[in-house]
Amino acid sequence: MTDTTPLSPAAQAVLDALHTENSTGPERYWARANAVAALRAAADLVAPDDYKCYTGNLEWDAGMEARTDDIRENLLTIAAELEGAQ
Repeated sequence: MTDTTPLSPAAQAVLDALHTENSTGPERYWARANAVAALRAAADLVAPDDYKCYTGNLEWDAGMEARTDDIRENLLTIAAELEGAQ
């Protein structure tokens, strides 16, 4: 299995953290698949799709919700990129 598509710096950092110099073939595939699953789980736990902030300050709440949406989107984008590059 050969990686032909260059990855974004964020996706490459995830793979670099998982791979050892000795991992090849199936080990690399499963490391990537596990990273995808971990990123999706992190998105659900850290930045749930239905997150709502209720501090009473509308501007603050909107900002926190937008920030949470950005975090979720970034995690899921990296997961999709890694999954597509398998």
